[in-house]
Amino acid sequence: MTTPMDAYSGDGRARRTQPEIKQLIESRLAATLVLGLGEMGDTGDARCAGDRISGYAERHTYGEWLLPLSAKRGMRWQTQAVPESTRGKVAFYLSLAFGNGSPLPQPSGQFDVFVNDRLAVSCRVVNHSQIWRGEECVLAFAANRLESAAPFGSLTLSSIIRDEAFATFGPALLVVPSDWVSPGAPTELRVEARCPVESTRWLQLDQIPGMLNQTNIYQVLALLDRRPRIGNWDVCFGDIHTHSGQVLEENEGKGCGLGSRRENYEYALGPGGLDFYALTDHEWQVDPAKVAEYLALALEYEQPGRFACLPAFEFTSLVYGHRNVYFRGPGGTVVNANRTGGRPILQPADSTTPEELWAALQATGVPFMTVPHHPSSTSHPCNLGIFNEAFDRLIEVYSVWGSSEYYGDFPRGVSDRYRTLDVREAIQRGHRVGLIASADGHDGHPGNAQGPIVKHHHQFHFCGSGRAAVLTNELTRESVFDALHARRCYATTGTPIVLDARVNGHVMGSHLPSLPPGERPRVAMHCLGTNGIDHVRVVRDGQIVHTAPGHGQFEMNLEWEDRLVTTDSPHSYYVRVVQIDRESAWSSPVWIG
Repeated sequence: MTTPMDAYSGDGRARRTQPEIKQLIESRLAATLVLGLGEMGDTGDARCAGDRISGYAERHTYGEWLLPLSAKRGMRWQTQAVPESTRGKVAFYLSLAFGNGSPLPQPSGQFDVFVNDRLAVSCRVVNHSQIWRGEECVLAFAANRLESAAPFGSLTLSSIIRDEAFATFGPALLVVPSDWVSPGAPTELRVEARCPVESTRWLQLDQIPGMLNQTNIYQVLALLDRRPRIGNWDVCFGDIHTHSGQVLEENEGKGCGLGSRRENYEYALGPGGLDFYALTDHEWQVDPAKVAEYLALALEYEQPGRFACLPAFEFTSLVYGHRNVYFRGPGGTVVNANRTGGRPILQPADSTTPEELWAALQATGVPFMTVPHHPSSTSHPCNLGIFNEAFDRLIEVYSVWGSSEYYGDFPRGVSDRYRTLDVREAIQRGHRVGLIASADGHDGHPGNAQGPIVKHHHQFHFCGSGRAAVLTNELTRESVFDALHARRCYATTGTPIVLDARVNGHVMGSHLPSLPPGERPRVAMHCLGTNGIDHVRVVRDGQIVHTAPGHGQFEMNLEWEDRLVTTDSPHSYYVRVVQIDRESAWSSPVWIG
């Protein structure tokens, strides 16, 4: 992993001048650079701040225009003129900001960005750096300034940014084909808001004089260069647990989620900003006569190298617990937890057992895995006594329901009813499970599920509600599945925290033989956070054995040797990182013996 460059990283001595920075950007992107916004064409429902304290650079104008997510009319800008002569693509350098607009979680939606009335890319509110890709265009945003209130607290950042849970500000590059613009003339940039219900979230565009000298452009370039790296692997982030509102062939009104299946795939690919995705509709939502058609949607939407999709469904047992099922390829099936068909029932005699589920899945001949989730949920607990390591490869530690790591996890514990059905309990029972997170989203916004639309009451998240991260050599369905199956993965609460955790040099998910006499377990961690790191915990055999402060640094290294265990007994180790904004990441364990 590498830290983004600073103002002196170019040659180590002198700061680059503005023409030199412009030349660097154009050579790295093979594009012509256009600096900033010109005249406002139409304010729409956007509002302008009357002060200068909401930005992230030293110099500002009063042109900070904030567009609410519930706006009926978008805003239009004229950019600076495109040069007469262009090379390759055209890159617009912008000042961008996002916020929640409330101390409480808000419904999520999307902002559509148009260039000369052509849809370039769709984005969403984030509290971290993010890249979004359209069919031909890319928008990269670097979160240079992050403001986060204490849980359920609020901030005032300007005359119009008040009672704010979080806000993030930074430079952005919007890269479009050169034939979308007119050389020698300004380009019209239009932003429209889309959300199915009222929301206080917002997007802001800003005018900054001397942008290239006032902002850290290198972080944006790093986003466009390549994905984060851990060793020889790329780090890819996905959401593999969401639900549509579709039942059988009816698109709305009868499912427990929102949006059609296609709308969920399209949100994940677009504003969701995900690398990989799985739609896990409940088995009762799928027409038994059209199982192949349902699972084939994943193959239809996948784009190797950009967007990987796993065929999947949720096995919704009220008796034994909920498990998601993921297939490596085509040819899978959907198994109903209710033997009589239809919706879930709390009748053991009519309930499909996990063993029957696994047998039916094995009969397809397609590689698969099952993943229990919200095991300690009050209404949908999971029986941890029924476990098969060959199939239950992972457990979902975080989702919109909250954290399932341990009883009383603040501020996002799933339930206070079942004290012995959490992830640490599963590990203490000897279950070898990797850790992932995903949304369990029911609002039609994969990767960004939020509260008021969702039917769950445990909703403490603002910008995403669980992501799975995999270490993989390529972004394909097969590679993502293999990384998950190998437990070479980790969980985050929704932000793209980069986490490398190893034991005696072995990557997360590994199973080592007993250590030779005299050799101790050594935990090494490197984390690149999306905000300052508050602390890191090392968990051995389901118990915290070491805590190290992060002192608010964005990047942290940890090396710790366990001197309190014998080398001839089996042990497991995983790491949890907690940021100052309460965002977290959990590594999958490494097992010894």
